[in-house]
Amino acid sequence: MTTAAAFQALPSQTIPDDTPVLGGRRNLIPGVEVPLFGQAGFWPGDCLRRPANRVKSAWQVSFPADPLWNLRTRELAFGMLNSSHKILRDAGLFFRAENWGLSSVKETCNKMRLIAKWAVEQEMPHDLAAWAAEDWQDYLDHHAETSGTSTLANDVLTIRRLLDFAPLLTGGGLLEDPWPGKTAAEVADRTFTGEVSTPSIPPAIWWPLLRAAWFYIDEMAPQILERRDQQAAAWAAFEGKRRQTHRAQDTDVKLATWVQDPASLVPVHARAFRGYPAGAVMWSTLSLWLTGGVSQGVFKAGRESDRHQMRRRMVQQMVDAGRVRPVTAKDGRRAMGIVDRPVRGRNRRPDDLDAEVKKWLADPDNLIPVRRETSVHGPAGEPVWLTLEGRVFGTVTRANVFTSGTARTRQRQQWVREAITEDRTDFIEEGDLEHALRMVRAACYVFIAAFSLMRDSELQEIERKSIVQHYGSPAIASRKTKHDASRPRLKWWIIEPVAQAVAVAERLSWHDSHIFATLAPPSGFLPEGTRGRAGFDAFRDIDFFIENINKTLDRTGLEPIPEGLVRPHMFRKTMAIITAQQPDGEIALGIQLKHAARRALANRVTAGYGRMDKNWSREFDNQLELAAARKLVDLLKARRQGGPVAVGPGAAKFHAGLDKVLKTMDSDPHLQAQIADERMQVSLLRDEFAQLHFGTINHCMWQASTAECQNQLPAEQRGKQPLLGACQPGKCRNSVLTLKNAPYWIAEEGDLQDTLRRERLSPPRRESIEIRLAEVQSVTAHFATLEGDR
Repeated sequence: MTTAAAFQALPSQTIPDDTPVLGGRRNLIPGVEVPLFGQAGFWPGDCLRRPANRVKSAWQVSFPADPLWNLRTRELAFGMLNSSHKILRDAGLFFRAENWGLSSVKETCNKMRLIAKWAVEQEMPHDLAAWAAEDWQDYLDHHAETSGTSTLANDVLTIRRLLDFAPLLTGGGLLEDPWPGKTAAEVADRTFTGEVSTPSIPPAIWWPLLRAAWFYIDEMAPQILERRDQQAAAWAAFEGKRRQTHRAQDTDVKLATWVQDPASLVPVHARAFRGYPAGAVMWSTLSLWLTGGVSQGVFKAGRESDRHQMRRRMVQQMVDAGRVRPVTAKDGRRAMGIVDRPVRGRNRRPDDLDAEVKKWLADPDNLIPVRRETSVHGPAGEPVWLTLEGRVFGTVTRANVFTSGTARTRQRQQWVREAITEDRTDFIEEGDLEHALRMVRAACYVFIAAFSLMRDSELQEIERKSIVQHYGSPAIASRKTKHDASRPRLKWWIIEPVAQAVAVAERLSWHDSHIFATLAPPSGFLPEGTRGRAGFDAFRDIDFFIENINKTLDRTGLEPIPEGLVRPHMFRKTMAIITAQQPDGEIALGIQLKHAARRALANRVTAGYGRMDKNWSREFDNQLELAAARKLVDLLKARRQGGPVAVGPGAAKFHAGLDKVLKTMDSDPHLQAQIADERMQVSLLRDEFAQLHFGTINHCMWQASTAECQNQLPAEQRGKQPLLGACQPGKCRNSVLTLKNAPYWIAEEGDLQDTLRRERLSPPRRESIEIRLAEVQSVTAHFATLEGDR
């Protein structure tokens, strides 16, 4: 297939080439051109509001190069973007008014390009009706070699759209479904179970990553942002002392206007001067006038560029026409009205520079910037001379006050080294300010992503002043873009540290609206009204953050972050797992993940997102064991006094376990010396009671062979975990009761006795209550022996 084939656009039988492809109910940006159907290469999305996490080159729809597949894909894309258009209704297609978004259409077109490439390579028939179901399955089999099941399911949806939009497609689409009666997931050999393919971040990475992010937000960010503000102030001061730089375009315009003015005369030497003959053009003087005193080289003869040659020709034509003004070199600038540029540091007398360096060093409050570690720029402990120059002279350009290599500069370096003390050292990180600012931006993103459960697109749409109150609690307001063409403004609840991270990101950002943006604002030479890009490549910053945290462990004292893949969408999945373990966690997740709006359909999505995976299962097992062991510490102390601390069928076994722990502590001199260390006690208790489950009315020392609850299960399901709904606290040999459980039993005993006092109870009902009361009293009678354990 040749490259030219991509431009051999075929006409559509249903859609005119001049039909706008974006319109209807969409909110178009006024004044921006809307792409037309006849544009065969790609359709830019410039007329639509672009999400902050998308660069401009990714906000467009591209089509296959093959002419037939190009037309077929454009027609399919038009149908998806205009699902209620009159052209579709005339073709007998009636879809809901809610159009597919540009992102969904872009993904469909990308998949059509893959299908087109495979079809051309396999020399498949041009007519889709001639394809057999086995042909489509062959494509899936081919694609399965490099794709997962969820990707294949999306391929099936794309293929089925060739059936859904068949009346719109020139030459027709599919005549029947290649996989009738099967869902896309089933076709992709992935029967839906509620599982989400998004991986989680392992606990070994999660915890040190969050601690490092908070360290940068809470400890490092104030210092780094203060340095940024100081540098910005220095730039502003410097800009105020010098003339603005010139742009080549502005110089050309000014020269052309000056040449066209009949009153303009070219300054030439009135007499010979320093090798220039009388009548020679005063090029440097004319250059200074055109650039406002900034540059002497806009006519420089040594430059062979077309622009410089053009300028010289324009001036020379004036000279040939006799439009000259002879002046002396001394009067040249004054004749042109040129004002001398302000004196810069590099033009100052050496004695003045020495005096200013000494004066600055004499102030003990002035900190000397020193390189923290060895790098290509210099050894550790060496002053950072350019930064120091900026602090001493209030400039941001290099004048080589300390680095020209002369005897004077070496003397100044010696003064600086002699002034360095521990109290006056300001360590500078490698990469300096931009490096540090990027670390702060990454830390804010990581922390907000982890604790808000927001998608990357929602995070990067956060704007200034986005912290609001939502039902009495702090929340972040942002835009939801996924599956919502209207981009509703929603709210995500947050905790106070997240609000602090948002405040830091807001202070860091230069953007007028968004808190996440590129580090540098747009150049002043860009067209007026250019705002610069909001958003950034989050995954690159995450990798950068982890890499640099691990490089600086010896200085920061942070934990190392193990190697592993961390991507923006994984934060949402990981926090969902953690949240789901809390009471009513699924309800909270449904609200925070924005699944609550369609609760009946979203239940399995929420549950799937919060379902435990292998990365976190052991983590929560450890946490449950530790929580149970901490509750045993008080019982262990009471048991040391020799009295009983538990009742119930399993009390003897429970006491034996506590006695074993006490014996271990008493027999080991090392442990005995740390008897007051609760962490050591917790560790021993966790090992001894690894299967202990704390409950409200009793505690279970789980052992499958003696568990009464297992009798309620089929044989093949027994022995895996306690069945709490079938627990029999007064009978099961795994059951243990302490004084923490006593109030519930005593309350039930009282309720049963009150019920029996009623006269109008049927005999069967009275008998069942009496049986239950006897069981309860067999337990409460033993609580009196535990009165000492309070």
